[in-house]
Amino acid sequence: MKVIITGGSGFIGSELTAALLRKGYEVAVFDLRAPKQKDASAITFLKIDLSLEPPPPEWIKGADAVIHLAGRNIFGRWNKAVKHSIYQSRIAGTKNMVLALKAVEPKPRVLVSASAVGIYGDRDDEELYESSLPGDDFLARLCIDWEGEARKAEALGLRTVQIRTAPVLGHGGLLNKLLPIYKLGLGGPIGSGFQWFPWIHIHDIVGAYIFAVENEIMQGPVNSCSPQQIRNKEFSKYLANVLRRPDFLRVPSLALKIILNDLADFITASQKVYPKKLMENGYHFNFPDIKAALEDILGRP
Repeated sequence: MKVIITGGSGFIGSELTAALLRKGYEVAVFDLRAPKQKDASAITFLKIDLSLEPPPPEWIKGADAVIHLAGRNIFGRWNKAVKHSIYQSRIAGTKNMVLALKAVEPKPRVLVSASAVGIYGDRDDEELYESSLPGDDFLARLCIDWEGEARKAEALGLRTVQIRTAPVLGHGGLLNKLLPIYKLGLGGPIGSGFQWFPWIHIHDIVGAYIFAVENEIMQGPVNSCSPQQIRNKEFSKYLANVLRRPDFLRVPSLALKIILNDLADFITASQKVYPKKLMENGYHFNFPDIKAALEDILGRP
């Protein structure tokens, strides 16, 4: 099989590309940065900004699946301009990808596109499944529109899957932001610490994408998070224990708001998300337990 990965040079995309190559897939990466894998010579690379233009149809012809990850990183201080850029990179990028698919014959069989558990907003203790209603903050509205653009590929005859990703734990992403703080002994729960914290190991988000590509029963939104539901204070405790650092400094919500502006609302949101579709359709999690997940990434204490 040939798989196209947009945003394939990023944190998730790099790991996903490597996993697909190990399985014998032919991989093409569409991104602004070239892949950095040791076996990059096995990857076809197209340098492109999908938010500005669709990829040439000849680059898609012959592909069996498209995995669409491209979009601006959300971490950083949000303001009006940053939020506009985050929104445009995802909405315009997905529109352009679907536009290119429209021009190709024969078409790929499936479009698996990124989304986020942020679609649910701040929901306290409510159990959240794929059928749950979305929230109404910026990130929720972004995900609604993002998924909507991807689902337009269904009218072209493609199966579509939207991977609602929880914060991914691995050598990159969220942990890269937290590790310097915790290693200095300054880590601790955010806000009250009682908010539910969905998470997923990098191996399992990669596994979820491949599972969605390979299993035709997978369609529509898919919550991609560990089945173990923990609160932020529990995550903080386990992270500190693995690093052999204290966990007594609480990060006030107001301080986070001053530093990150509107992004703070997403970080302090409570989302008790359950991966119902993955579990019901037979996906086996490699790291369902937070302690084992952190020890795999950071080493045993």
